[in-house]
Amino acid sequence: MFNKIIVVLIVAIVIVGTVAVLQFSGLLGGDGDDPEPVPAPPGEPTPTPGEPDGQGRATGQKSYAWSYRGSRMVMDLTIPGTTHQRFVSSSQGTYEDKPQRMAEFVVTDGDDGIIATVAEWFLATSRTSGYGDGDTVSNVLTFVESLKYTTDRERGATDAYPNYPVITLATGEGDSEDHAILAAAILNRMGYGVGLLYYPPTHDRRTIIPEATALALITDGTVPGRIHWVVADAPAGRFVYYPENGTFDATLPGGADPASGWYSGSAVWHNATDSGTFESVCYYPGNRTFVPGPGVPDIDRIVVEDAVWNQPVIVNAAWTVDTEDKGFPRSAYDGMAPYFNGGDGLWLGRPLSRDDRLDAGTTIAGKQPLDEMPPFSANESLTEILRIPVSEISPPVKAWLKPVQDYYTDTWYPTGVSWSYTDRWKLHENILEMRDPLLENPGAYSLQGITEVVAPVPWRITYTVPSSGSGGSKGMTPYSDARFALYRIEGDVAVLDRTFGWQTIYGAESRKSESIFGPGEYALAVFVRNCAVDAVIEYHGRPAGSAYHGGI
Repeated sequence: MFNKIIVVLIVAIVIVGTVAVLQFSGLLGGDGDDPEPVPAPPGEPTPTPGEPDGQGRATGQKSYAWSYRGSRMVMDLTIPGTTHQRFVSSSQGTYEDKPQRMAEFVVTDGDDGIIATVAEWFLATSRTSGYGDGDTVSNVLTFVESLKYTTDRERGATDAYPNYPVITLATGEGDSEDHAILAAAILNRMGYGVGLLYYPPTHDRRTIIPEATALALITDGTVPGRIHWVVADAPAGRFVYYPENGTFDATLPGGADPASGWYSGSAVWHNATDSGTFESVCYYPGNRTFVPGPGVPDIDRIVVEDAVWNQPVIVNAAWTVDTEDKGFPRSAYDGMAPYFNGGDGLWLGRPLSRDDRLDAGTTIAGKQPLDEMPPFSANESLTEILRIPVSEISPPVKAWLKPVQDYYTDTWYPTGVSWSYTDRWKLHENILEMRDPLLENPGAYSLQGITEVVAPVPWRITYTVPSSGSGGSKGMTPYSDARFALYRIEGDVAVLDRTFGWQTIYGAESRKSESIFGPGEYALAVFVRNCAVDAVIEYHGRPAGSAYHGGI
């Protein structure tokens, strides 16, 4: 009987582990599809989380509902009106300072324990459900993504600063930066290393990719998804270095790795009779290297009053909204290099690692978040007693790369300007005004005053011979001819730019494209003999988007 029970338990743990592999692979859009909340069971209403109640109140007793891995989650929360109003009143800032100050809004102090209550709810759920770190983080992301996704413009709100986590919870809505800040606050309170990835508004050929913000998850490099390598920093207080014996006196920030990071800052050197300054010094405790080294004679000590701890970290971009809902797929941002903001040490928490595989330490007790003890102990390794082979984790597949390449692929598309000619000289009646339409209203495309630069739009002429001029079914013949003369209008003078075209033979290619031209004013002359020609003007790049209306 005992053996049968053990077999059942072992099968159960292997099945759970297999499900975890399937679920975790899509957590950050790495090996699978982008994460989406699991829909509620058919016939069961799905409430809009955080929506004001019938009296229109955004505070008071709140209830949030979503689904994760097929299980319905319901979290009740009380948000006092005074707490909400306190954060509303303290919200301020400027648009220019927002990227640098964004992490300052990951605030839990003074929220009357609201974020702490939410963090403990998720940890308790993970303990009960047997979730490891991967599922714990994924459940938080799914909850935040279930909140309503609205831009500042749609809400009539300012874009000068984001919302505090309590405000987003109270209203149940926000844009990408509001969602990312809420997720960062919850996960940081739970003990995970986090930050924010800010993507500034960027010109993309004839459109503008609006600003957006994603959550930065500090990982060990094994988690699938878009990875960025950054140098994070945190305040380290007073640092003193003693050149004579190569020792130092400083406090290492909690969670920092002394083997990979370094102290830095402006320093003052001292000896028995004099003192001076170093504009910038660095000390690497991993190999006890001081830069600029102890080469200056007669120095007793070197002091950095406000030292900074610097450390390379790996971050995964974790999106808590679906930017494609606002017209821009995630691949548009995965092709960019974002600005990382780790605040004053948000990134120093526990790095996320994959917990979805069987390794030498796998036991029947399963896993718990943040390496907490499981509900019961088990010393035997399942992989050892069952002789299950284990191996090192392979680097995650770069599944995000192909969508990025597809999004940024060069394309040509018709402008709507075209003509058809048949067997005669023809000087087109109108001058071609091949100017970028964005220049007609530059104010709408000025990135809200950040820059007035608008890239020019390359264009080309594509011409096709549909059939022979005699009405037959053949293509071009040795007697067919199509020639073009392109003039650039400079002031009041038409200056010949180039001539092109072709005289061909039976079965020759009937479609050609002339090389690229820049913006300007042009006149085009066309000569056609023994064929018909359709000429089309094509733009290069992406079609022009609508006017820029701020971040998403």
